[in-house]
Amino acid sequence: MTEREMHRIGIKIVEALRKRLTKEHGKFTGALSSSISYKIDGDDIVISMEDYAEYLEFGTPNPTTPEEIMGWVETKIMPTVKVTGKNKAIKAKNIAKSLAKHITKYGPRPFPFIRMTIEEDLPKILK
Repeated sequence: MTEREMHRIGIKIVEALRKRLTKEHGKFTGALSSSISYKIDGDDIVISMEDYAEYLEFGTPNPTTPEEIMGWVETKIMPTVKVTGKNKAIKAKNIAKSLAKHITKYGPRPFPFIRMTIEEDLPKILK
């Protein structure tokens, strides 16, 4: 396989991972999606991304604080809550505390986007 062909495959794998990730999970900051990259190392195509992709892939517990998820709560949940003014800020803090406690104890549910890409998309890419 030529280096040019390897680059084409690397690009397609990165695109497939990003597409599967954002299709199923949307984007909050896009940090994980934009961190996905590849490099050619001899005869290998090496895919890399942020370490926390493991938490998404396997659903392992992830120590989280309310402050870390407050932006997500304000963006994704609070628009659906019918509370105004000072009460809205208090409600957002309470939701963030509850979610952080749950995520720390149980972690996110597994979403095997890497394994799904390898099993379903990679054979098509290699054709």
